[in-house]
Amino acid sequence: MKQIIGVASIIFFLFACNTKNNTGIADKTSKPGDTLTYAYKATYSSDITVPSHPEYGQLVLTVWKLFESKQIDSMKKYYADTVTYNNSSGFHFYGSSDELLNYARKDVEGSDSLRFDISMWQSLHLNDKNEDWVYIWAVERRYGKDGKADTSLIHEQWKVENGKVSYFNQYTAKPARK
Repeated sequence: MKQIIGVASIIFFLFACNTKNNTGIADKTSKPGDTLTYAYKATYSSDITVPSHPEYGQLVLTVWKLFESKQIDSMKKYYADTVTYNNSSGFHFYGSSDELLNYARKDVEGSDSLRFDISMWQSLHLNDKNEDWVYIWAVERRYGKDGKADTSLIHEQWKVENGKVSYFNQYTAKPARK
């Protein structure tokens, strides 16, 4: 009887070892199907793989750090030749990365210093559109030339194509008062 239990245990162990994903990376090919019914249909996409391409998160966070430290010229290599940007005040930009960086330069010139506290970021892939995005949530603290602080909550969505930023948008809100 002990031999049968021992052999069964070994067979079970070998079967478990051979079917396990030993890479430590989630198997993206065997995702469970979404069988839920939702009250809304996404207007852009809801077929998303998360996480996806952490190097794109790294790229976007590098751009944020360069902007924060006013190293605007160093940001150029991260942008596509043509970029679209929509900010939270309704400003729409579509043009060359050089024009965008000139806009960014003027933006940071008006402040004495700038600091981002990143709450979180997420790299994701839209399967049905074959697009890669990075979402960032942060607190922005701008200090004007007069020393006065202006704090905003920020959410940005960055589209990365061929390893370069081609689009990003921004949503802001004022933090709740305590």
